[in-house]
Amino acid sequence: MKTTGALNGLRVLDCTHVLAGAWCSLILADLGADVIKIEPLSGDLTRGQPDNPFKAFDFVNRNKRAITVDITSPEGADVMRRLAKDADIFVENYRPGVMAKAGLDYKALAEINPRLIYASVSGFGQTGPYRNRGGLDLVAQAMSGIMSYVGDPNSTRPSSTAVPIADLNAGTFAALGILAAVHHRTTTGEGQYVETSLLEAAAAYTVWESGMFLTTGTVAKRNGSRHRLAAPYEALKTEDGYLVVGVSNQKLWGRLCEALDQPGLADDPNFKRPSLRLTNRDALQAKLESVLARNTTAYWVEKIAGKGVPCGPINDIGQALSDPQLTDRKFLAEVDERRFPRTPLTLSKTPVAVSRGPAMLGQHTREVLAAAGFDADAIDRLVQSGIVSEPRV
Repeated sequence: MKTTGALNGLRVLDCTHVLAGAWCSLILADLGADVIKIEPLSGDLTRGQPDNPFKAFDFVNRNKRAITVDITSPEGADVMRRLAKDADIFVENYRPGVMAKAGLDYKALAEINPRLIYASVSGFGQTGPYRNRGGLDLVAQAMSGIMSYVGDPNSTRPSSTAVPIADLNAGTFAALGILAAVHHRTTTGEGQYVETSLLEAAAAYTVWESGMFLTTGTVAKRNGSRHRLAAPYEALKTEDGYLVVGVSNQKLWGRLCEALDQPGLADDPNFKRPSLRLTNRDALQAKLESVLARNTTAYWVEKIAGKGVPCGPINDIGQALSDPQLTDRKFLAEVDERRFPRTPLTLSKTPVAVSRGPAMLGQHTREVLAAAGFDADAIDRLVQSGIVSEPRV
């Protein structure tokens, strides 16, 4: 299937499993690269169970071709080296040392293809005292500091962000590094090694909290939905639920008071300045919620947004995906009679495209190997010896 995106013409070998690496190559695929998903013969763990209709695999591996290779066998490693000879990008997210043991690390593949851009995503990085530890999103969120300040301030039990931000951020950073390396290769002709980790990706997103600590020594604490530097900037209760409102400057404070029909509130000596609103935020919350309780979330969102103050309802996932704004922006792409969130980028000349649904295990094994120069007999031998596989009919 021909692609026309910004990365059209680039071939990616996606030797990843579960989420972080797969997210990286999904971004590249949506941008037009030909991504070949390489799985063990048993398939990626996220393909799930046959009796469960939801397959996590599908939502980070659409837009890719899929093959199976036993990379732990000498014959399978030979197949991978042959594929790498003509590839532009290689992505893997195994523990450090796994790919070297198979003879498929950057040093080995760069000797075959000096133009290859090789990206590794791991839990803790390729160096350092924790390099050999298993890494998971939850562990990265905990060790980065994020879990120490996420959640209800009245609770003693730590909370994660629920969204796997360490995995997703690491994949996004890896894609960014790969694109930087592609530009470098365009100007110099040489490939290079790109590396990131879940821990660093999570720590990089503690930008405000790290900044506060490095500047003042303040250790961030749980704050619920409240912003650390502005008030009101949080979830507030209405007659029938909650809304969020963000007042980040004095002008917006005045506009919020107008929207709530509380002109005297703007000059209340307890709330008239940003510092006072932070100091007295509990009293401010009580005052605002006493007003908001008089009507519904929908009513207040229309009133407050009408005054130019950032606000919105707290949607569940179904409401979010059907929101008119995301619908207008075509956030959901349809392919093979299924809908998928797309990579949220708009390029005027080379638009992001979702043109291929998730592949069956080994669906493109024969096609990809034939294009790499394996004849039919050679492919048959690889299938029969259990080095590669084709879809089960």
